[in-house]
Amino acid sequence: MKVDLNNKKVLFLGYGAVAKCVWNYFDDFFIYKKQNIYIVDQTKDAFTGPKLKNLKKEQKIVLNVNTNTFNELIEQIKLQKQDIIIDLSTKTPTYYIIKQCFIRNIHYINTSIEDVEDQMLGTSIDCQQQMVQSISDEFKKPKSTILTEFGQNPGLIQHYVLYALNELNNKKNDFHQSSLQKVISDFKIGTILMSEIDNMNKTKYTNDKFKLYNTWSVHGFFSESLDKTELVRGKKNKFIQPKFTNINKINSLLYPDDSVFFLDSLAIKSTLNSICPILCENQIKLQNYRGKLIHHGEMFELARYFGDYAPFMSYVYQTNTYLDESIQNFYKNFPNSDENDLWMYVNQEKNCHVFNGQELSGHNSIGCTIFCGDQKIDKIYWCGSILSSSDPIIKKEYTPTIVQVAAGVLSGLSFILEHEPMGWIEATDLDTNYILEKSKPMLGKFLFMEIPTDQFKGPIKFKEIME
Repeated sequence: MKVDLNNKKVLFLGYGAVAKCVWNYFDDFFIYKKQNIYIVDQTKDAFTGPKLKNLKKEQKIVLNVNTNTFNELIEQIKLQKQDIIIDLSTKTPTYYIIKQCFIRNIHYINTSIEDVEDQMLGTSIDCQQQMVQSISDEFKKPKSTILTEFGQNPGLIQHYVLYALNELNNKKNDFHQSSLQKVISDFKIGTILMSEIDNMNKTKYTNDKFKLYNTWSVHGFFSESLDKTELVRGKKNKFIQPKFTNINKINSLLYPDDSVFFLDSLAIKSTLNSICPILCENQIKLQNYRGKLIHHGEMFELARYFGDYAPFMSYVYQTNTYLDESIQNFYKNFPNSDENDLWMYVNQEKNCHVFNGQELSGHNSIGCTIFCGDQKIDKIYWCGSILSSSDPIIKKEYTPTIVQVAAGVLSGLSFILEHEPMGWIEATDLDTNYILEKSKPMLGKFLFMEIPTDQFKGPIKFKEIME
């Protein structure tokens, strides 16, 4: 059932690949008036793609959104209480915008917390979430809903975890926090890896050795992967977990215990091995792989949700071939460069290219791999989405990865607008059945399965990529 937005205005902050995709699937979720849609981006060049011709010139605004211009923007388009901001931007004042949405009673959703002023905090997603919590605490009786970090991962991935734990529970459809915590204990779940394999292949694609390529935001990938690897584990969970020897005990004042910790190595050079299903000639096949350890908001939210007995959790990402090749090309072209130089290069838009659906074919597999056991791995389970570019839901302009993210944004926004104002909420505050029902049409093959332990080439072992 579509949600009626006829009496609401909708503001898109940032119009990159994900925003374009969200806007183009908007009609599948909402009833709205096109004159109530506004899109803002820093550059006019961003205003490309289907459906934009339906918007008037004054609805497409070129603006650098900052603390000086944000309120002027709101006044300019006359955004009122209960109107909506979909923030898919980078390098904007996220904390300030969230606070203004509380003050003005505007609904708000984003896929990541990316405040332009974050320095030390920008390296710690756990700290970013604490910052939003402190802003939320200022408003005792909120009259709008602020949903942060809700795309595919973080976002839907938390619900894959909750769904899987519920499937293991004897009392089906029991999503109570205490019940799912008990499942962790009963099944001796020591490790949950958010496992993703980007299995996209080129169809028509000209390789420019001076460009950086990705199937979703280039800037978004490097903003995560050029940080120190941040990880989390419950203090009292003693079940099977990978071991780390290169722990960096920085930020000790922020972290009085060892539940959250950093590795010495950058995320782009830190890897773990995992296993998840992929598609092979439209059949499910299991694949062992080694992926990059990139910190994501789902780990820290789930750790708080599960408490002291939270498993070790991390995102383990096998990037697509063309991203890896473009990074190698960068260092070949600029042999004396370091990661800071790479970051400066990424920040020049002309150096980046996000593939569209016409350039690539293949699939993206994203889900949670759950390892159970005490001294050894006794059981393995997986739950998630495998979306292929040949799936009927895929519009030709978009890759499966971007559609999966859009599914999270659209289902999360639907939840906000069908419920009374809740203040600041995270993924685990949303109803899992509702979210999956809304998003499944865009997820391709949604699966929960047991993986035979003899198929996994263990043990789970950390490895650093050397120069």
